[in-house]
Amino acid sequence: MATAIRSGVMTESPGDPYAWPTFEPVEEGVSGGCDAVGRVRHIAEDAAADAVKKVRRHPLRAVGVAIVAGAVTGSLAGFVLGRCARMRA
Repeated sequence: MATAIRSGVMTESPGDPYAWPTFEPVEEGVSGGCDAVGRVRHIAEDAAADAVKKVRRHPLRAVGVAIVAGAVTGSLAGFVLGRCARMRA
């Protein structure tokens, strides 16, 4: 089994048979992941607030878009299910 370790991240005594990488790279990775999740959450909240604002400004347009999206989704689902049923028969 091979372990890839960046230089400078080993414990004080590299000759020690139980030398492990320090926790600094792991902590940096976790910190970076938390920062990324925070940025994505902020972007999602902004998008949701923008969608609410647009729906309140143009409610009939929002209903029309919902009807069209539902019709397209239903048509695609029906097409796929019909195709699968035809292939089984």
